[in-house]
Amino acid sequence: MTLIKELKSKIEKLIEVIPKDTNVFEQINKESLKSKLNRLKKIDEILKKEKYNITFIGSVGAGKTTAISHLFNLIHNVEKKTITKRGKERLIEVVEPLLSTGSGRTTICEVVINSSDNISIEIDPYTKEELKEEIEYFCSTCYTKNNDNDNDNDETQNKSMSEEIERAIRSIVGLKKNIKVNDKNIDEAKEKAKELDEEQFIKFAIERADLENRCYTKKDSRLEFNGTNPQKWIKDNFSKINRGAISTFSIPKKIYLNVNKEIYGNSYQENFNTVIDTKGIDENPIRKDLLDQIEDENTILIFTSSYNDAPKGDIRALIEKALSIKSKMYEDRFVLLVMPRHNEPMQENDGDGSWENGTLLKKEIIKKVFKNKDLDFKEDNILFYDALKYYDLEGRIDRDYDEKDIEEEKEEILKSFSDIIEKRKEKLKDEVKNIEDSLSFQNENIELTKEDEALINKVKRDLENIRELDKRVPSYVYEEFTDSYIDYYATTYKAWNTKDAIHRRYGVFPERNYSTYFDAKVVAEGRNSNEMLKKFTIGLREEVIKSIENLGSEIQSLESITPSISKLFESDYDIFIESVGNRIEEFLQNENENREFWSDMIERRGQGRGYNDDVARMFKNKLKSLRIGLSLDGLFQEFVEDEWEKLIDKILIFFKK
Repeated sequence: MTLIKELKSKIEKLIEVIPKDTNVFEQINKESLKSKLNRLKKIDEILKKEKYNITFIGSVGAGKTTAISHLFNLIHNVEKKTITKRGKERLIEVVEPLLSTGSGRTTICEVVINSSDNISIEIDPYTKEELKEEIEYFCSTCYTKNNDNDNDNDETQNKSMSEEIERAIRSIVGLKKNIKVNDKNIDEAKEKAKELDEEQFIKFAIERADLENRCYTKKDSRLEFNGTNPQKWIKDNFSKINRGAISTFSIPKKIYLNVNKEIYGNSYQENFNTVIDTKGIDENPIRKDLLDQIEDENTILIFTSSYNDAPKGDIRALIEKALSIKSKMYEDRFVLLVMPRHNEPMQENDGDGSWENGTLLKKEIIKKVFKNKDLDFKEDNILFYDALKYYDLEGRIDRDYDEKDIEEEKEEILKSFSDIIEKRKEKLKDEVKNIEDSLSFQNENIELTKEDEALINKVKRDLENIRELDKRVPSYVYEEFTDSYIDYYATTYKAWNTKDAIHRRYGVFPERNYSTYFDAKVVAEGRNSNEMLKKFTIGLREEVIKSIENLGSEIQSLESITPSISKLFESDYDIFIESVGNRIEEFLQNENENREFWSDMIERRGQGRGYNDDVARMFKNKLKSLRIGLSLDGLFQEFVEDEWEKLIDKILIFFKK
């Protein structure tokens, strides 16, 4: 963008002519120009990206993968047997998604769909050691149902190993879940576990997995299409990879599907670089892998939700966490894609029975949910899409519709994605224009009056007082941190066997993207503006911003400068929050990623009732007395006060001669 280049050059020259020994006004002006220069560089970087990634985030089994398959032409027609009302079998042609591997839960991991000249599938595989560990854990779970770990409440037990991973492990070790023997359905793994002790069973399973003859690099874990039916090839091989049914492959951490324009391309899809189907949300919605996607400036986030509970609680929690970071303007990149099923909009209360009216009423309900949470979610970014709207229950196109209806519906959604990208670009261009307009006021030689300087010095003294956080924030607020963290651990991972899986992996559960260290960061920062660090510093943040804004209203020569200072401080405040969280996460990971810290909790398994309460108590006691001689609460306070000083020092630079 030519204007950005011109403005960057102009600002650099303005900065150069400001002398080193300068008055307060010129110092403020100089730092303001620096912040504008940095912002222009960031905008330039964003606008240079020709294509955006489209990332879908949603709950397990909500229909996210089905929607992706239909939107991006990853479907094919197959002949399927059906039974007519007369009891006779006949073949009908139905439409099926290429990425589906069965009912309910689908993809084993994140799927990245790229446009390519050739069709291929490749994976980031589990290493040999990681695959061996998953097999060992699967074997150990075969013994837990007869174990007296925690029978206080059946609701506290669930499958700590996901169905997709278990299915792949069973395929790799050749132990089926349901096989008919003497007219009975048996679980081969459970039956083998009855014959052998745990150590023998693990040895048996690992031998059957043939670990030495599997591929453990992305380069070697690749399949190339060379046939005549690409859709069938993709469906068959994608399914095999999901099920662990390729004898030379490991389990995938990530699947890359590369497809050519014959399958993938149309006018709107050309605006998109990569389509990402993230691993479905189950117990914990605030995962590092999802927040990393949100952080990517070149990604449009499509949060998917079923119709009746839109926006679903887990999606709402993730959106709330992100939008509490005020300086990021995530709302420009956030989309809520509501996915009705079976004409749900037509059954909306107070509706007239039409799809259009039903979705309008539902949108109003969704808007109120966001408003009640004080979340700035753009109304135009609430979309409705039913991938199967024009199909009957068998999977055939309904006789009242045709291919044109399906394509028009799909094109409307894809155009909405493209429009969101264009609106974001236009907003960034408007910001550049505003920077250009503000520069005319910063190119003047202005002398401050004594009254002006006195006011600036008062603001400086106020900031220096705010810098001493221990005088503004009582110590007892930090004492809530460990309790909040333990409560988060206990309630997020309700199942005892999920907790056990985390303990045995020393605080992390990579298969499901869980990490107690990252959780500590989330709790420390606050999941919204009313929690933990955000809660007890938000008032001070507003105090600083008000002081800066008052300068602009009282001193006319600063009126055009203070908005950029306020905006920079807002951004620095969010960096302060993140820095504290990062330090907490890093400390706990470095300090506790070992068996010594987790040993008591690991050994608690199999010791009778009260498992959940016991491990929460053990965890809390360890955090109250860290090896460094501090409690986690004390460490949290130390990090907060240290990072706060750095934050205020950044703003004080503006007022130093």
